Amino acid sequence: MKFITNLTFITIAVLALGCETSQKKYKDPREHDSAMKSAYDMQSKIPHAVTADVETVPVNSPVDADAADDPAIWYNAERPEQSIIIGTDKKAGLYTYNLKGEQLDYVAVGKVNNVDVRRQSIVNGDTLTLVAASNRTHHNVSIFTMDSLGKLSEIKMPQEVLLDDSYGFCMYQDTASTPYFIMNSKDGTIKQFALTLKEDQLGELSLVRDFSVPSQPEGMVADDATGILYVGEEAKGVWKVDLTNADSKMEFIAATSIENNDALVADIEGIAIYKTGEKTGYLIASSQGNFSYALFSLETEEYLKSFKIIDGVVDGVEETDGLEVCNMPIGDQYKKGILVVQDGFNYDGDSLRAQNFKIISWEKIQNIIDQAI
Repeated sequence: MKFITNLTFITIAVLALGCETSQKKYKDPREHDSAMKSAYDMQSKIPHAVTADVETVPVNSPVDADAADDPAIWYNAERPEQSIIIGTDKKAGLYTYNLKGEQLDYVAVGKVNNVDVRRQSIVNGDTLTLVAASNRTHHNVSIFTMDSLGKLSEIKMPQEVLLDDSYGFCMYQDTASTPYFIMNSKDGTIKQFALTLKEDQLGELSLVRDFSVPSQPEGMVADDATGILYVGEEAKGVWKVDLTNADSKMEFIAATSIENNDALVADIEGIAIYKTGEKTGYLIASSQGNFSYALFSLETEEYLKSFKIIDGVVDGVEETDGLEVCNMPIGDQYKKGILVVQDGFNYDGDSLRAQNFKIISWEKIQNIIDQAI
């Protein structure tokens, strides 16, 4: 669900007239759009709030473009403060950023939508750091190796269509460190692929299995420890399936039902898992329709709480598409890891900027989880 595409001409007109704002950062185009006003009204009912600590530089796309989409996090085990954020610009290509939000690299590889990363993946006996993203220009997957400085090197892939309308994407790495690539399309089709590399480093993907959900999915995340794949069906909620069992079927997680949970408002977009143990932790989902984030127990699958990201050192966050978490300590600033979210409306004071990504200390979110109410 995207409001920004409906506001382009209104935004330009209002900015040209220099209209006053009803709140410090919320421009009149938002107030005049009924869907946006409704989303803010619903967001106001979310009692818990955090602020972002850092933001990345905006993507190099027009201010009025729905461009930034999905982040991934590469954890630098040797030097955690040098961990890297990877982010997609679904109009143009793929970025890498340091934890200060500064750009490290950019590759103009096409309309990459969702991205994921795995450390120490084993492909044909070689140990690699792999970054991969669904590519809507070619309707397949773009795959890269990445070094510790965030430099991306593309693995050449055949330009074959893997799905008629490639959309959501995630990676899964089994207990043998073998990487798999999971992609979905808007018709609900989900396919899992395995990667092989030829002697000339040309990559090939082979189909392992396929699944489906009833309507359009996007956000997905795989738990490498348990083999469970979580799939967000945008208009309904979250499904799960066991990747280690060839006979497993999709199961709907009842607590994630938009129909039965007032804290969830379509679309369900980005989803991620924050592990506290092999089978414990939290599933976090972007509730795009009310600019908030819902937390669920991995162990019991019950709904826990929701929170929103409001103005602080940097601006608040609205209309998040993708998100990702890291559960490892990253220096004194991020002792329990981080949450990274895409910001659909990125403001610098009263000025609208191109979209970007926000970084939030997980400690703030854990404090909300630990509160009695």
